[in-house]
Amino acid sequence: MVCGRRTETATILLLPDETGGTKHMVSTRYRPKDLKLARRHIVKAAHRVADQEMLIRKLLRKGRPSGSAYALLSRLYDDQRRKLDRLKLIEAMVEVEVQSCMDVPHNPGTSAPALAIVHSSEISLPDRQSATPCSADEWRPYLV
Repeated sequence: MVCGRRTETATILLLPDETGGTKHMVSTRYRPKDLKLARRHIVKAAHRVADQEMLIRKLLRKGRPSGSAYALLSRLYDDQRRKLDRLKLIEAMVEVEVQSCMDVPHNPGTSAPALAIVHSSEISLPDRQSATPCSADEWRPYLV
């Protein structure tokens, strides 16, 4: 017997194991609002990095670079990288959900799906290069 309990964005499945106990398996489901929030986090992280880089430039002009300022910048870069990885994961999961939603129509009598989610990579804006707000070559933050 499989029991499912829905939490905020994760479904925890309780599966019976060989010993008569239960195993926990977590299945995370991302929604478009999670994608929007992840994009906002990326933009905020980019602003924090830019502010710290400006502070370091000011310190260098005054002739007193600070080791702690560089350490904070390094942590901000790591945080930004983690948030970008999470954004890419959410984009991939939302895209998979959209494709599965479009592959299996809810009403067999209609040809169009009952629900269609427009993924951000289908929106073409002139200043946007890819589905993610940052490429490996250069960083261009944009507001969501």
